[in-house]
Amino acid sequence: MRLTRYLLALFLGLGLCAGPGLADTPGVGLKPDLRLLVDISGSMKTSDPDNLREPAIELIVRLLPEGSKAGIWVFGEDVRELVPHGVVDSAWRERAREAVPQIDNSGQRTNIPAAITAATYDLERLDPGYRTSIVLLTDGKVDVAESPMVNASSARRLLSATAPNLGATGIAVHTIALSNEADWPFLRALARSTSGIAEKAESPQALSSIFVQALEMVAPTARVPLSDSGFAIDDSVSEFTLLVFFGGARNRLELVDPDGARYSANSSDVDWYQNQQFALVTVASPSAGNWRVKAPDSASLRVNVISDLKLDVDPLPNSLPAGRQTELGLRLTEQGQVLTDAEVLAAFDLSVVITGPGGKQLSIPVSREYALPADGEYRIVIPPFDAPGRYQVVAQLQAQSLQRELPMYVEVVAPPEQPTLVTRGQEPPEDDFQAPLLWLGGVLALLLLAIWLHLRRRKRRKLEIWEKRARQLASNDSEPLEGVSADQ
Repeated sequence: MRLTRYLLALFLGLGLCAGPGLADTPGVGLKPDLRLLVDISGSMKTSDPDNLREPAIELIVRLLPEGSKAGIWVFGEDVRELVPHGVVDSAWRERAREAVPQIDNSGQRTNIPAAITAATYDLERLDPGYRTSIVLLTDGKVDVAESPMVNASSARRLLSATAPNLGATGIAVHTIALSNEADWPFLRALARSTSGIAEKAESPQALSSIFVQALEMVAPTARVPLSDSGFAIDDSVSEFTLLVFFGGARNRLELVDPDGARYSANSSDVDWYQNQQFALVTVASPSAGNWRVKAPDSASLRVNVISDLKLDVDPLPNSLPAGRQTELGLRLTEQGQVLTDAEVLAAFDLSVVITGPGGKQLSIPVSREYALPADGEYRIVIPPFDAPGRYQVVAQLQAQSLQRELPMYVEVVAPPEQPTLVTRGQEPPEDDFQAPLLWLGGVLALLLLAIWLHLRRRKRRKLEIWEKRARQLASNDSEPLEGVSADQ
């Protein structure tokens, strides 16, 4: 029996279809709101000579979830709204695909503060049903004027005033440095002060995969696991999207459905987008069963799915200090409502797998270690991350033929060293000042000896002078003066 039919029968049997077993939870599972800022300064001619920003942004436009919000701004010395900020639907995607080819290198400066101000035009009236994030791509540093002092002051003001305000509002700024000329300390500080993640793109070819990871942080999307270049689609899936990064290999790709039918770039019954870096294949109303992918061995694959039955999470903070414990909110939803019936929840096996920067894994068997929640909301304790670095947290769901994975990423930052106030000097060892004292005593002794010799010489010279004068007086034969006597 298919899982969806099993669940439907269970709902009907328990009388839950009208809603008693489904919790109407408005506000649960905020939709993503992505503001994308793209540098078009003249230096991009060197940093991105083939303009690979265009296909990378095209990929994001196609992957953004339906019903989310998004907008794209380009900036140099000025800021221009390339794609108006609004709800993502077919009309928005069409406008975006038409506008993306306009990305160029016509800017003269790099006005990052103005770009962030433009992207947060509605800061005082943010929609509470959305989780707002900014992704900033640049190859330079804050450059708003000829004066280095003006530029430094503008960057400092952004970090000291604007960024903390965005962080307090819950708007994370994820920064991507495209060249070694980018101001990495500034971009990293901007991301960390807003609980965002900073990333370096070693080459323009890496932009697409970095953008996808940024999108997974902004809008975690369920996918099905792959095994031996194959994946299982259950009958609850209404659509799946296969994303393939070729990694420099020949971009040959073929998709085979459970009945053996083959699909390629020339197939008319699938939405197939492909370039030298990646391919994006979307299949609507797919057949249930095992699908196979024929791609180069070096290719990286992932399959996102859309289904009425969803694994919904309250995402972890994108950035955490080392040693801090946190919680992950996790729930199952059917057509937007949270499943609360214990018998239904018991049919699923839930777990959370954490992979650290060194590859070490920790698995949390949620279904075994946590009681079935009455409100359908699992609150999973995530242990403290001790080592700094990038962690992947994957929520996994399995039941019969149904399998889901929901990847998230957390950047763990080492806490800054706290300065220690010392009120008493460290007592040096006795041997440390014996030698200086001996040296000082020797110098004083020599000085006293020199003074004594000098005084002794002066005294001897005076005696010699007086003896000489006395001899001169004794040998003087002149007569005494007349009219003068001793008696008088």
